[in-house]
Amino acid sequence: MSESLQAVIFDMDGTITQPVIDWLKLRDAIKAPPESSIMEHIRSLTGSEQQRATEILLETELRATEGVDLNEGFHELFAEVCSRGMRTAVVTNNHCAAMQNVLTQHSLRFDVALCRDDGELKPAPDLIKLALDQLDCPADQALGIGDSRLDVQACGAAGVRCLYLTHGQPKIDHEPAIVQLSEAVAYL
Repeated sequence: MSESLQAVIFDMDGTITQPVIDWLKLRDAIKAPPESSIMEHIRSLTGSEQQRATEILLETELRATEGVDLNEGFHELFAEVCSRGMRTAVVTNNHCAAMQNVLTQHSLRFDVALCRDDGELKPAPDLIKLALDQLDCPADQALGIGDSRLDVQACGAAGVRCLYLTHGQPKIDHEPAIVQLSEAVAYL
């Protein structure tokens, strides 16, 4: 527990929402090699190849937001964070339209909402740092919650402690780790 915790920064896909994107299928559709991220691969393309890969990514992200469910325990965690007077942010590598679809569909209101159009993508710390600036919160008084290596690395590089949401299937070694969002309350 932290008496000085002022803000919580949430990832979107797989953290706020249940994970629905089939990343392997997407990587195959845009022919992304395993050693590069999807966005790195798209940036390496040119002309019509880049345009087509960008369209496939956006279509995939938007389709994933249609009727997407929130992760179990999100509403309760979010209510607890807000009841303690903490500020909130969502930081996602998704397109802004996909993020807005989720926020609108579920009537979610964050103090700050940032997407890939707002800065360098996670694992770079840029979006986390921008969220901290907009929240007017020092890094050591914020908590990040995410379900991927990118979230953990971005938070770490920004000096923010990160809870790694594993959904019971950890893909990286990181502590603290939680299996479900309801466990995050103990870290507030």
